[in-house]
Amino acid sequence: MSDEVIDPSLEQQPGQGGPAKPAKASMLPLIIVVVTMPVVSFAMVKFAIVPGIRADIAAKFESLKTGEGEGAEGAAPAAEAGKSEAKDDGHGKPAEKKADAHGAKPAEKKDDGHGAKPAEKKEGGGHADNGASEKPDKNAAKKTKSGWEIDFPTVVSSLTGSLGTKYVKCTFSVVSDDAHIREVVDENKSKLRDTVITVLRARSLADMEALNAKTVLCSEIAANFNKALNSNTVKQIFLTELLIQ
Repeated sequence: MSDEVIDPSLEQQPGQGGPAKPAKASMLPLIIVVVTMPVVSFAMVKFAIVPGIRADIAAKFESLKTGEGEGAEGAAPAAEAGKSEAKDDGHGKPAEKKADAHGAKPAEKKDDGHGAKPAEKKEGGGHADNGASEKPDKNAAKKTKSGWEIDFPTVVSSLTGSLGTKYVKCTFSVVSDDAHIREVVDENKSKLRDTVITVLRARSLADMEALNAKTVLCSEIAANFNKALNSNTVKQIFLTELLIQ
């Protein structure tokens, strides 16, 4: 018996076709799943999830609108009730205020039937009357050892012989035995001021620089004040400021 010779070319080589076909067929379901998954996800989002979310939002919005409408309807009767309370009683007078939450009515202001205003609050006990509580007048004369003293307004005047180049500024106090010296001076202020200017203008720079210039000036002003007032009410003049420039 002769040996059978097999052609090596007829043997199946590794990597050639034939048995590989079943492997391709097993990949087909996986490909189908991969391709259809996006389509299925899109369809679920569009036709299931999104409509549900929209319906939920619409329901909440509708409930909010319904709640606002009910609140407005409830506020209208309250406003009408408030207006009805504000109506007058037919005699031109507004209706009385209702009692508060604790049942206490507000106190009503009563008059005496003739349009008189209600009585004002009285001052507490132990306080002085209105006359005693008033502040003292700062311009009133003050009592001193020399008498009743007041301040006279500052007077500025030029000196004689200076051709208007030298001026004297004079401020002084008036002392009197009269407690009403302030009223007397105020009533004659223009006349007394003119008297002081006349006395100062009649003096020269040498007169103002003399040793006893202040004493002489005070005596002369006091004498001219009494002459202007036609009395002896002015007792003394005290210089508080004397400035020459």
